[in-house]
Amino acid sequence: MSELIIKIGPLFWVLSLLAVYGLAVVAERILYFHRIQINTGDFLRGISRLVNAGSVDEARHEASILPGPGARVVSSVLAHSGLERQELRTVAEDSVQMEVFQIEKNIRGLLVVATVSPLVGVLGTIQGLIGFYSQPGLLEGKAPTLAMSDAVFQALLSSALGLSIAIPAYLFYCYLASRARQVVHSLERAGTEAVCLVCDARQRREDGERMAGREA
Repeated sequence: MSELIIKIGPLFWVLSLLAVYGLAVVAERILYFHRIQINTGDFLRGISRLVNAGSVDEARHEASILPGPGARVVSSVLAHSGLERQELRTVAEDSVQMEVFQIEKNIRGLLVVATVSPLVGVLGTIQGLIGFYSQPGLLEGKAPTLAMSDAVFQALLSSALGLSIAIPAYLFYCYLASRARQVVHSLERAGTEAVCLVCDARQRREDGERMAGREA
């Protein structure tokens, strides 16, 4: 390790910081997505039974005690169950947008790591070559073989380390960005279905009351 630090120089610490930051983002986002994961279908079926039974407050309570943004979106819709359909859709859309920042948090940082790491590696390569060509006597054709091999080794090592950080960072960025899109899509679906549940249940109650009034 000490030889690696000496060969690459101060840029080793820059690349190390980028690698540590990337690992921290990956670990935090994977844990986050695991923590908020719920079975949306089962959750909505349970909410549907309560709403159809007229227990909107109980349905809201059930949604509020579950973790994750999907439950919060549904809870927000249920909290405004007295609004008209279009207004409820706006509430659902606003609730989804409020969750997007937390869902996508730090993911773009991986793209920064994937972009900057190879550039830092190239900078180390250039530094190694500059150090080699600035040696006394080189311009007169007196090229020390050992110094040349050291310079080439440092140049290749810097670029290789930068790429070895950038490639996994970009792959994890693609994976986590895809997960984030799936979660946002799930939120939009949950919000839309919650709006339909509330409005359809209310319409059935109103139709039942009208029918009862006519029979009376």
